[in-house]
Amino acid sequence: MNNGKLDKMKEEIRGTQITAIKEAVLGTLQSLDVLEKAKQDLHNTIRMLKHDLSDLKDGRLDRIVERQEIDEKAKKNSAISVVKVKDQRPSAPWFVLYELKTKTGKNSTNVNNSITKTHASGSYKLSDGSIKYL
Repeated sequence: MNNGKLDKMKEEIRGTQITAIKEAVLGTLQSLDVLEKAKQDLHNTIRMLKHDLSDLKDGRLDRIVERQEIDEKAKKNSAISVVKVKDQRPSAPWFVLYELKTKTGKNSTNVNNSITKTHASGSYKLSDGSIKYL
């Protein structure tokens, strides 16, 4: 073999190696990007659920209603659906009625901010047996 052919073969091998490395880096970056976006979506969902818990504890069903009306993801990812009951004239904002439905479908009832604030706090046993306090 002459030096020209040998140099050409070396260049081809080097080009193949460089292409493989660049493909590996690109694939890794794309996988990382997908996971980062999924992580951000999970972070946003967790933050929204924590807001739901805080608003339940504070007796602020109006905030949950507003969040679910503005953000379709909040409505989809929340464990509850809250809708203000129409045609009412409460004596105070604490006594505005809201229809509260759990996504499990086990419970659906009308509640107000006052009863929510009074009864949301407490200890809760999760399905895995762990205890959480709100």
